[in-house]
Parts: sequence; C-alpha cells; structure tokens
Amino acid sequence: MKNLIETVEKFLTYSDEKLEELAKKNQALREEISRQKSK
Repeated sequence: MKNLIETVEKFLTYSDEKLEELAKKNQALREEISRQKSK
C-alpha cells in the first residue's frame, strides 16, 4: 500500500511539472501566433 501511495505522489508531482511546462509552451505559441497576425 505504501508503494502505491508513493507511486501516486510521484505521478502527481510529475503531472504538475508537465502541466506547467505545457502551459508555458502553449503561452509561447499563442504569443507567436498573435505576433504573426499583427504583421
């Protein structure tokens, strides 16, 4: 049971990091698209 909890905690930490990374990439893409539209 302890192993399961540790695995879930690791997964959640990993998920949070991934979400943050994806959010940053998404924001960068949005900025790039809006720059291209304004040309």
